[in-house]
Amino acid sequence: MLWQAEGERGSAWALVGFAGLLSQNAAFAGVIALRLALASTAADGVGADRGLWALHDALFTLNGTFLALALVGLSLGGLRTGLVHPWHSAWGLVSAALMFGSAVLTPWVIDRLGPLGLLGLAGWLMWVVWLVGYGIVLLCAEPGRPTGR
Repeated sequence: MLWQAEGERGSAWALVGFAGLLSQNAAFAGVIALRLALASTAADGVGADRGLWALHDALFTLNGTFLALALVGLSLGGLRTGLVHPWHSAWGLVSAALMFGSAVLTPWVIDRLGPLGLLGLAGWLMWVVWLVGYGIVLLCAEPGRPTGR
């Protein structure tokens, strides 16, 4: 639906969002692989767990970059085609900024306890609201009808 509407307008924000989703899924697969590796090294008593935890934390935090890319692409694509309301798109862009900010500050987020870690949490919670809202929009949309608010 979004891809067709954007094709008519000559833009490709939906592709930017799709690229972000693909990258996010690949990065999160790495996070899960690290969690499995941690589980097996903890059971064997191998001392590699400290380095694996550091890599896990870094990859998990940097994963926000790809989620931010998806939010930007799908928010702007949805706004430009009239699929989502302007407030919904703005909500997604603020969420993306918080997640990207957290990802940029990864060394400080990992090394120090403090409020910097809350940037990613706030962005993630906003993403959940954005995702539920986008899902409702897509469920209510009629296939084949042009979008436009």
